[in-house]
Amino acid sequence: MKPGRELPARRRHHPWIYRQAIASALENVESGFLARIEASDGSVVGWGFPSPESLIAVRLVSLGPEEPATDWLEQRLRAAAAVRERLRIDSDALRLVNAEGDFLPGLVADRYADTIVISLHVRGMEPLAPRVVNCLTGMFPGVNVYLKRDEHHARVEGLALPSGYLAGSGDGRALITEGGVKLIVDFSRGQKTGFYLDQRANRTACASVADGRSVLNLFAYTGAFSLRAAGGGAIRVVSVESSKHALEQAEESVRLNPRLASELFTWVQADVFDHLASGERYDLIVADPPPFARRRMEVEGALRGYLTLNQQALRCLSPGGILFTFSCSGAVDRQVFRQVLEEASLRSGRRVRLLAELHADIDHPVAAGHPEGEYLKGWMLHAD
Repeated sequence: MKPGRELPARRRHHPWIYRQAIASALENVESGFLARIEASDGSVVGWGFPSPESLIAVRLVSLGPEEPATDWLEQRLRAAAAVRERLRIDSDALRLVNAEGDFLPGLVADRYADTIVISLHVRGMEPLAPRVVNCLTGMFPGVNVYLKRDEHHARVEGLALPSGYLAGSGDGRALITEGGVKLIVDFSRGQKTGFYLDQRANRTACASVADGRSVLNLFAYTGAFSLRAAGGGAIRVVSVESSKHALEQAEESVRLNPRLASELFTWVQADVFDHLASGERYDLIVADPPPFARRRMEVEGALRGYLTLNQQALRCLSPGGILFTFSCSGAVDRQVFRQVLEEASLRSGRRVRLLAELHADIDHPVAAGHPEGEYLKGWMLHAD
């Protein structure tokens, strides 16, 4: 490493080393190899997975001169599972491994009932996939394990493994239960690992204030917020989503919940901004868009998008209405997102209260010293 560039890792335990901090080029890196990272004085900073083509040149697995134990992977998988067991999450779907948040860089594992879906984000984790599968099937006998290929990371990291079952079998789908509502998860075709587990607590909060209200769910995807709101007593739920397949999956989930009358739901395949332009008012609105900015250079445009979205959403709230609004753009931090919401409130002409700050649910831990791990930020707002 260049002189002084080891300090974030040593002082803050930051798990990423960026390309510009590396003094010598990473060449001929063997997949699955744990590289020894040295400071400019030759002392060992730590050990990690190198990614020569990424802006994040190394994802640290451990700090200090000692190489990780041969079973470090299994130890950390068991520790991550033990944490979830103590959380007592009221669902049969949860995140088992949250990458750096569980000190397992480049690995995400989500459990959907009898299937665990794993996603690999770094080249060094790919040859370790058999060990991951063996450990998971040992901890959860009879579980299916499905690898979901992340195309973005596959391009950056040069990953080779295709999507498919690594243990057990199935049709690429699962039926889960959350808050008393049954939901179909299509992890073979869906986004990420098929479902947004990080929003579980926020869906519960939404359901808790939905009784007797009309609801608009923007960027609805497969309708999890919609079904949870209906389960909480909403009298009308309109869901806007551009994907026809996602809306069809949402309607299938409704049919699995006989106590939720199908007449409550309206499914709209359309652009969210076009729909908001109609000016129709609702008592409760959810705005959970996809990332508007993945890189720093995209932030300015993303902020304009968030400003327009939230200004229009506030104008469509009935007096006394509630807005649940989110950003999952890692390049937009929590403070800046709040400033956008304050400006949107002013431009909407409404008197707005900030009721509660919202986060990913507790099965999505963030490592201390790694603020980049907190990608989901949100607010619950009230408009007079």
